[in-house]
Amino acid sequence: MAQLNSSTYTELPEIAVLPSAARPELNLGTNPGAGKSTFLNALGGTTPRGSGLFLTGSAWYEGSLVADCDRPAAANSSNASAAAAAACRLDRYRLSQREGDVAMLSQHDNFFDMLTPRETLEFAAYLEMLKSRGTTADGKTIEEVAEGKLSSLGLSGVADRRIGDRTALGGGGGGMDGRFFGLNGLTRGLFGTRGGGGLSGGERRRLSVALELITEPRIFLADEPTTGLDSTQAEKVVKLISKLAKERNVPSICTLHQPKASIWRTLDQCILLAPGGKMCYAGCTSNATVYFKHIGYECPNDTNPAEFLIDLVTIDTEDPVQALADEARINVLHHRFLQTCSPDNWPSPIIDGEPIISQQQSITHVRARGRLSSVPYRIRSEFRSMMSAPKRFAVLLLRSWRQNVRNTKVIMIRLAAVMVQAFLFASIFKSVGRGKSVPKSIADRVALLTYGVINLSMMALMKTLDLFARERSVVMREQMRRRYYSLEYILAKVVAEIPLDATFSVVFAAVLKALTGLRTSVATLIKTYCLLTVSSASLGFAIGSFASSVDSAMSTGIFANVILMVVGVINPSGINPDDPPNRTMQLLEYFSPIKWAIESLVTAEFRGMIFDKEDKGLLGQLKDLPKMGALALVQNGDDVLTNLGLGTAKYADLMRQLGILSAFYLMMSWFGLSYFGPSFIDTYVN
Repeated sequence: MAQLNSSTYTELPEIAVLPSAARPELNLGTNPGAGKSTFLNALGGTTPRGSGLFLTGSAWYEGSLVADCDRPAAANSSNASAAAAAACRLDRYRLSQREGDVAMLSQHDNFFDMLTPRETLEFAAYLEMLKSRGTTADGKTIEEVAEGKLSSLGLSGVADRRIGDRTALGGGGGGMDGRFFGLNGLTRGLFGTRGGGGLSGGERRRLSVALELITEPRIFLADEPTTGLDSTQAEKVVKLISKLAKERNVPSICTLHQPKASIWRTLDQCILLAPGGKMCYAGCTSNATVYFKHIGYECPNDTNPAEFLIDLVTIDTEDPVQALADEARINVLHHRFLQTCSPDNWPSPIIDGEPIISQQQSITHVRARGRLSSVPYRIRSEFRSMMSAPKRFAVLLLRSWRQNVRNTKVIMIRLAAVMVQAFLFASIFKSVGRGKSVPKSIADRVALLTYGVINLSMMALMKTLDLFARERSVVMREQMRRRYYSLEYILAKVVAEIPLDATFSVVFAAVLKALTGLRTSVATLIKTYCLLTVSSASLGFAIGSFASSVDSAMSTGIFANVILMVVGVINPSGINPDDPPNRTMQLLEYFSPIKWAIESLVTAEFRGMIFDKEDKGLLGQLKDLPKMGALALVQNGDDVLTNLGLGTAKYADLMRQLGILSAFYLMMSWFGLSYFGPSFIDTYVN
């Protein structure tokens, strides 16, 4: 009954979490590789559907007393526990991540690293408020909620320090007035923050705890909350979780690798799992050594009980003989534990007829009553969600803008890169001189425009993939709780990217125009490059929304960009109308933003061009023929476009196609985030 297999079958026992003050905290101490994260995911309803696991059993939350539980049982009753259980009836609720019932602290801390702890909590509280009835859970303002969390977790001193930047930060204040979006304090420090340095590992962990407690959860789950921390910080985090669990009366379940003695004494109860998910103990930590001594395994006085228990369920894989002995010992411990469990008080082991978990903490017979949402409630909820869409978009836009504009190092690098690249392109293609439109510059003009398009497209795509991949875990966590819709996030990201991408496009176009003799106006260059960066960024969002990991997103993005670049460039030697590309190539060309941008600029450059005559004589013209290739006999710019297959092309039509492609990639991004995000196996109430 207590089996938790780590292969393809997971049996979740009937587990009820009681919110009583007598049981404020339940901690899970496990052996590495024993299925601890699998067990925790099963409790929290976050077991991935693609994990290959088969989940059975139920997990629920019991609250809202419907009978008098304080009525004492008869003193002469032969079954006092049954009488006490019969006197108490609790409603049984499903625990839902989306409704904020479950706070799940993952092994890794994921934030928007350009924000501060205060901003992170304010944004989370504001989105949570919009999801509910338009107010916070206790009627406090957003600032009061954030300040309360910062103060209770000891983060007030670093509240205005950026999370992920360990360098000194200057500035503070400034930026837009919060009344512009109606967000009040959320617009604090739009372009800068006070304080210096990033957060330490312990501070980041505490911020993760604060972020999970924004929703006022019914239960708090923490998967290895001490990962990456030293022993001192690990102890502080565990004691903090214990303190918050007792103050807020929220049951807490944690997975720990090898807690030191002081951490072990902080824990109220523990479940000991061996490799293969075999449960060897479940009960009070204070009675653990008593139980194992009773079955023949005594803990030495000078040994940390946690280390002793983990050693009992550890397999030495380097020594085959010892491994067999360890497996045999674990099997004995597991079966002995199952034999000593009382069927009426699972999983309470019995020693000499007495359960090691008090009856006050064990109420197993309850009335099951599911929590159903009525149709009018769902209609009101959807209507409220629609009405708050503009506010959600505004706060998502503000958050994305801060994340972008504060990354000054990347901004300066990109700005320097576009200036240097424009200078290099002008130096390489010298025939595109200022004030000259000569036939021998045809190939160089096409190449110059092509390289400029490829350069900006690659930068926009890779930047978006990197940024989106780093934000994906945060977005998935927020979407799992239905704080906003995927389309709102995508649109906010794109709008936030436009000002910076437009800036880079303006700089690149201005430098390129100043150093070369391109006929195309600066305005045309800027419009084309801006729309190109939007389209490339949209492509990055689309790839990232379907990718399962950061590495796969980056790899797919590079591969896709190379393919779209190859099919999108124009062959300067001309196109044979009698030998059109096959349908596969035509399809790839249609989805290439590089193709539409290059053709737009080439059309704008050569349409109506009249070549200047050069006094080079017949010999000089013959020397230029190899450079011109198949375009050696053209008379003007319109002939060039005809030879390149763009004789009837119009700049406006090509730009329209680029805009349509951008919209298509945005819709694909929405589709990927909405339907290809993480899905989980639900744990139903029987």
